[in-house]
Amino acid sequence: MAAIDLTRLNKQIEGLKEVFSQPVEFHRQFHEVLQFYHRYAHHRHKDAVPVSFMRVYDLPEQILSQIANGLNLKARQDAKETLAVVDELWMDEHFEARDLAAHLLGQIPVSASAEIYERISRWMSAPMDRAVVNSVFSKGSQRLRSEDPDEWTAFVGNLLASPLERTQNHGLYALSLLAEQSHSDQLPRFFRWVRPFIQSDQILIQPNLSQAIAALARRSPTETAYVLKEVMSDTDGPGIEGRVRSYLPFFEAEVSQGLLASIRLHQKRTKLGI
Repeated sequence: MAAIDLTRLNKQIEGLKEVFSQPVEFHRQFHEVLQFYHRYAHHRHKDAVPVSFMRVYDLPEQILSQIANGLNLKARQDAKETLAVVDELWMDEHFEARDLAAHLLGQIPVSASAEIYERISRWMSAPMDRAVVNSVFSKGSQRLRSEDPDEWTAFVGNLLASPLERTQNHGLYALSLLAEQSHSDQLPRFFRWVRPFIQSDQILIQPNLSQAIAALARRSPTETAYVLKEVMSDTDGPGIEGRVRSYLPFFEAEVSQGLLASIRLHQKRTKLGI
């Protein structure tokens, strides 16, 4: 693949900065830049998993991140101006536009946290492509997570407490990120939050639940394994055995063997109807 001309790309980013106060024109020029780098003659492997199931450009990997990072300082200067750009981009059906919208949202100072939370909540109220969900929670919450962690933690807890399965699912993904960077004294709270989901047979939540368990296992494998054993002991049926078995790769051999022994014991209890 030919090298990207960074001088040209930086000039294009400067052009985007110049129209940042004009959301519609920014949106138009953003697409012009993406169209310039779109690989029209590039053919993906037929078995390649797409980044997103939305409309998507075929771009060299570094293009979108270079544009996003090049706009960081501009996005931090005026929350109202940046929110207008974010709202304009979010209406776009292209993944790249929504990914940039989430990134820019995550650069806004936490003094505008009410507006940031309002966008995230509004976006969650409608179905989102999985890649966009990842962008919203990994990029859109960046400054909230780092500068106002208590408020963000409470927000994630509210998502998990929602009666709506889709909102719970978003909460589990957010928890997988939160567990990686929170202080260890928060872990008992996270284990309480995740426990009912481990017991649940809900199909939709399983991928994000698995990510949350993996994150907790990285932080505290012994505690995570203890919670899994405890949940197994309190949960009937073979479903819990399959779920816990799928988590075994998250642990070192010794801990994994202990969990496997608990699974076998649970299987005996299930067979005997105890």
